[in-house]
Amino acid sequence: MPAPPAEPGARVCAAVVTYNRAALLVECLEGLLAQTHPITRVCVVDNASTDGTPERLRERGLLADERVDYERLEENLGAAGGFARAIARARETGCDWLWVMDDDAEPPPEALALLLAAPAASDPATAVLAQAVVSADGSVQLGARGHFRGRPRPLPEAAYRPGTAPELDFATLVGMLVRGDVARATDPPRAEFFIWGDDYEWCLRLRRHGALRLVPESRILHKDVGHGFETRRSRLINRLTGWSYGATPYAGFWRNICGVRNYVWMKKTHDGQSALGAAGTVAQFVLKALLYDERPFARIPWLVRAGIDGRLGVFQTVTPQEWAQRLREGR
Repeated sequence: MPAPPAEPGARVCAAVVTYNRAALLVECLEGLLAQTHPITRVCVVDNASTDGTPERLRERGLLADERVDYERLEENLGAAGGFARAIARARETGCDWLWVMDDDAEPPPEALALLLAAPAASDPATAVLAQAVVSADGSVQLGARGHFRGRPRPLPEAAYRPGTAPELDFATLVGMLVRGDVARATDPPRAEFFIWGDDYEWCLRLRRHGALRLVPESRILHKDVGHGFETRRSRLINRLTGWSYGATPYAGFWRNICGVRNYVWMKKTHDGQSALGAAGTVAQFVLKALLYDERPFARIPWLVRAGIDGRLGVFQTVTPQEWAQRLREGR
């Protein structure tokens, strides 16, 4: 079924961040450039990829497309730093809307037109339109949209009814369409977060300018999801508790360190969480490590330190390269 008429003449600039996923980036950009509502510009920020990303884009003719603005950074600033840069560049275009996504997202041709045709798009009280994020099998990735009620809580699948536009507290940076004036009135995601939580925190600030609304009719494919894995222990605990957590590889634990720090900072800054409350938050992460993860006792000092850094607003990130070096040295 063809998409209904979109907001006529709306100028849309996409902001995309990539790191060492050239094949996925090509699919993302080709999807963007094939939209039935034409994209005005695509600002791509490459976080110092080492997999031949610019060569792959050149081979596909994407760098020759005048709509593609490609910038390769000299160092990896993390997802948060990359999005801060890409969104800042996109804001400068003066576009009506900013469409934000990772390199592992691929919008079908009618995705943007469906967003712009939604009644919420013409409502000036709307700050953000968020698509339904789906997996390759068509299932909705529920954790991508939701509410803050003490902690992030996914929007239930029953809320994804066509013709509705439920209000959200947060949306991950996969298929967020942000009104241009709102994006220009709100600082981009916090680069110092490096990874995890930058989308939640940005949404908390965007909400000061209007509502975040889901548009269930518009979908975007998200291909590379999650860094956890299932173990016999995690299956047993989830079966007993009704939870749905996975174990996190120790090689990727640097993400958890960033996440705890950023989350504690957000809870203090936006919720006014007390020091005692922060201790409880860190204790929940410690409990998760003890129940699910390999080498849990090696993780605890890092989690505690991350919580303290979050309370103090200290953002000294252990990069993936530094973490890999520690592992090679047996630390």
